[in-house]
This record gives sequence, structure tokens and C-alpha cells, in this order.
Amino acid sequence: MENSPMNERKGISSSWIYLGIIVLLLGAGIYLFLTKNRAEDENEELTNQVTTVTSDKATIETQYNAALARLDEMKNQSVQMDSLLSLKGQEVDELKKKIQAILSNKNATESQLKEANKMIADLNQRLSSFQNQIAALKNENIQLTEEKKDLIGEKNQLQEEKVGLQEEKKELEKTVELGSVLHASGFKLEAINQKKNLFGKEKEKETEKAKKADLIRVSFDLDDNRISESGEKIVYICVTDPSGSVASADGTPNTKFKMSDGSEKIYTVSKTVPYKKGEKVNGVSCEWKPLGNFTKGNYKVEVYHMGYKIGGEKVELR
Repeated sequence: MENSPMNERKGISSSWIYLGIIVLLLGAGIYLFLTKNRAEDENEELTNQVTTVTSDKATIETQYNAALARLDEMKNQSVQMDSLLSLKGQEVDELKKKIQAILSNKNATESQLKEANKMIADLNQRLSSFQNQIAALKNENIQLTEEKKDLIGEKNQLQEEKVGLQEEKKELEKTVELGSVLHASGFKLEAINQKKNLFGKEKEKETEKAKKADLIRVSFDLDDNRISESGEKIVYICVTDPSGSVASADGTPNTKFKMSDGSEKIYTVSKTVPYKKGEKVNGVSCEWKPLGNFTKGNYKVEVYHMGYKIGGEKVELR
């Protein structure tokens, strides 16, 4: 059978259709293959990114915890550091809040984690600065401690010198005091018998008999002294009777004066003597009468000035 033109057109058309279908199927396969590979690559890249972010976050958390541990250690090391941190507390707390907020976010982005990393670096830089300051403070404290020790040593030395000067002053005052004490000389002690003559005039006569004695008179001189200042000087006269007791003045109770050692001593009479510096006073005298009669025995008279004994004498009555 002969092929007609119609049959030829039909045969050509079918071949092209099949060819086109094959090409389309082939293109679709290639497209699907390429699309699958690209999707796999993108998925792998996304997986790597997640892994990287997770790894960075863990690293940042480790660094942050290390910074916090360092901060606590520095606080525990020194009270001065704690005070120093207190001054910068707001800044440190603000950084900690920001870092903690990022690390607490499970969906934190890479840029946020990088920001957290920068803030941790800033925190560590601040801690290093604080650490340098506390080291300087410690050195300063050591220096101040040494200076304090030196000052205490100087203070103790000055105190010792002061005590020494006070002792020297006391010794000097004691020397001046001793130098100011007057000295008595030319002692004369008499038992006097008083009686009147025919004309009623009183007549005195020295006696050695107790039954005739009416009074005891003591006289002495005060030697010149170039240290004792001019003025009235009080001297105390103590009369000790044969019984060993210091007699009191007529009709007066026992009176006392202060000795140089701080004790007190009973005296019989006192005498105020005008004195001029560097000059001798002659003929200082006083008298004593007992309340009753004189008894036999020794009568001792002692004179004191400024709490020191400056002279004495005794007389025996029979």
C-alpha cells in the first residue's frame, strides 16, 4: 500500500510528541535531582549553622561562668575589692543581666551570642582593671602598715623619752626642792624658870631642874640660801617629852604637817619667818609651856621646813 501524505504527517507528529515527552521527563528528572541535591546541601548547611551556634553558646556560657567565678574569687580575696566592686556594682550588674538574658534565650541568634561574647570580654576587662586596682591597694596597705609600724615605734620612743623627761623633771624638781630647803644652825635650847622680884618685875633664869622649869625656849638661825625664793617661810617645831610623845601647844589639839614622803607628823608649834633670798636670818625663837608640870628626863626639839628636818637639839631636866 502506498503511503499517503496524511499518513506521513501523522507518523511525524507522533514521533515528535514522544520525543518531546521524553525530553520533558528527562528535564524533570534532572530538575528534581538538582533540587534534591540543593535541598540536601541547604539542610546540611543549616545543620552546621545550628551546631555552630549551639557550640558558641556553650563556649560563651563557659566563659561567662568563668568570669562569674573570677568575680566571686576576687570578692572573697579582699574586703577592699568588695568595696571597690560596690562602686562599680551597677555597671557589672547591668552587664550580667544582659549576658544572662541572652544565654537564657534558647532561640538566641548568632549575632546575639556574639554580642554576649563581647560583653563577657568587657566584663573580664573590667575585672582585670579591678584586679590591678586591688593589687595597688594591697601594696599601698602594706606600705601604710609599715608606716604605721614606724609611727608606732616613733610614738613608743617618744613616749619613753617623755617618761624619761618626766623623770628628769621630777629629779630636777626634787633637786630644786632640796636646794630650797633652809638649814638651821646655832641651836640653843633652854629650860627657863620665871619668877618675880620684890618690885613685881619678872625675872628669868635658866634651870636644869624639872620642878623649877616653867617653859622651854628654843632659838636658832636660818642660814643663807641662794635657791630658796624670798618670802615668808613656815617652820614647824616638834617638842618630844621624856615619854616619847610629841607635845601639843598650850590648850590646842594635836596638829600635823606634811612630810616630804607624803606622811604626816604632829608638831608642837609653827613659826612664820620673813626670809630674803641669799641672806641669813638670825635669832629665830619660840617658847613652849606644858599643860602641867615638867617631868624629869630628856626633852628633844626638832625643826622642820618643807617636810624635811633642818636641825634639832635636846635638854635634860633632873
